This record gives sequence, C-alpha cells and structure tokens, in this order.
Amino acid sequence: MFSKYILMLSFLIKHFACWPSFLFFSQKNPVNYVLLNSQNIKQSGFDFSKETKFLIHGFTDDGLEEKFIKIKDSFIKSGFDGNIVSVDWEEGAKAPNYFSAAENVEITGTKLGEFIREVGINVSKVHCIGHSLGAHACGFAGKVIKLGRISGLDPAGPLFFNRKKERRLNENDADFVDNIHTDPTFGMHTPIGHLDFFPNGRTQPGCGLFDRSALESKIISIKLDPSFPEVKMIACSHNKATAYFAESIISDCRFHSVPCDDYDGFAKGRCQCDPKLGCASMGYFARKDFPEGTYYLDTHKHEPYCINQQN
Repeated sequence: MFSKYILMLSFLIKHFACWPSFLFFSQKNPVNYVLLNSQNIKQSGFDFSKETKFLIHGFTDDGLEEKFIKIKDSFIKSGFDGNIVSVDWEEGAKAPNYFSAAENVEITGTKLGEFIREVGINVSKVHCIGHSLGAHACGFAGKVIKLGRISGLDPAGPLFFNRKKERRLNENDADFVDNIHTDPTFGMHTPIGHLDFFPNGRTQPGCGLFDRSALESKIISIKLDPSFPEVKMIACSHNKATAYFAESIISDCRFHSVPCDDYDGFAKGRCQCDPKLGCASMGYFARKDFPEGTYYLDTHKHEPYCINQQN
C-alpha cells in the first residue's frame, strides 16, 4: 500500500513539474510578458479574434531562451498583430536527463492542448512552432485538439526515431505540418509532416570548429538513458533551424526550396521546382498548396542565411 502512495506521489510531482507556463507577448507588450492562465486570459489583452503563435522550446532551454526570443522579436518586427505565447516547460526539460525530458514532452503538449480547448482559442488560427522536443510537444497538443499549423524546427530524433506516429509529431496533428531538418544527430532526419525541408542536406555550414558563434558553441550535457554516462555535445546544426525560421519571418528572401528525393539529386541539378507553383518557401512562408514531400536548398554560412534565388 505504501509503495502505491509513493508511486502516486512521484507521478503527481512529475506531472506538476511539467505543467507549462504561458508567457504572452503582443504588439502592446512586446518585451514584458503577461503570465497567462484560464482565469486572466480575457483581461490580459489576448485577442481571440486574431492568430496565435505558440512557441515551445526544447531540451535544456526555457521560455525566455534567446533562440525563441529572436523568433518572438521577428514576429513583433514584422508587424504581426496577433498573440505570441512562449510555452515555458523548463522544469521538465532540464539537463542532463534527456530520457526524462523526452517523456515529459507528452505531459507538456497535452496540457497545452487542454488549455487551448478550455479557454476556447480558435484552433484554425493556432500556429505551434516547436524546436527539438518542443516540436513533439506541439504534436501532442495537436493530438488533444487538431491545430491549424505546426512548424517543427529540427524535431528531436533520439528516443523518437522508432516511436509509432501516435507518440510523436506527425502530419495528422495539424491541418498543415511543415518541418525544418538540420541535424541528423539531435534531430529526426526522416520526413514526418506534409512538407519537410532539408537545408544543406545534413550538417549546417557555419558549424565548423572555427565558424561557430558563442551561442552556436553552447555545450549541453546529456544522458540518453539512465544507464548511460553523461556526455557533453554541441548542438550548432540542431539550433540552426530556429535561426532560419526567425530570419524567414522578416526577410524578403523566401528560402526557395526544390522538391527532390535526396540532397545529392538536388546538388547535381536533377530536380526542378513546380512549373506552376514555383519553388516552395522554407520557414514562416511555407504553404500547404505545395505537393507533400521532401524539399532541399542551400543557405549561407552566416546571417543572412537565405540565398536569393529566382523561381
């Protein structure tokens, strides 16, 4: 009997540790967020008639992580006049226990989906943007209530490669699921959405030992299994997906991408853009009306990343 209580207490502690906080930004409060909940949302300035962008961080990060503040700031700079909500699940995403964070994703995403449903946000106007584990959190939110759009920024690969689609982000979680894949080590290097973009093929330019910025050189400590030793790794290519997306919001350059079966075919010029639709745009301006499949492009090593191409 006592062991049952211990297990229940352990479950409750984990459950509430993963309970996300919702940090609300808008054109009226672009810097100082409002901590959103179901009781104050109607008095917070949240506009139910407009689009809502949910931003979900990944492993080791928090809701005010620099990568996501940059995405938030890009929306503000672009003149986006809707709601921007950064989903903070820092306690559930803490290093080094990646295996634990990977399980906490489901709780975080489910709570977000329940929140959207409870307060009555129009799901057709919801765009969930998640990096790494955060991409799968978007997916779990979409399993509670199907969303309008999910953008996965290098969806996490370890412990998700072999999962059934019901336990990870997949194309059924939103009306439109677009993904940017930048790192075959930390990310999932297989298509899991409607449009899957693979810039530069696999690893990203600018991530060589002497090319990385201080932010890109950030070292993370990670344990993939309780029985494994902790290792230290640099996730430069993994983080490039957030940089590309942030730039795509405010750039006139559209990250034109070519449908192709693999990067080698793209690099050798064997693949062409659609004669009627032109080239697909990677990032914020990706569109559902392009054929489902994999798309390839090259980028610059440093900002601005987009290479100006013609359709």
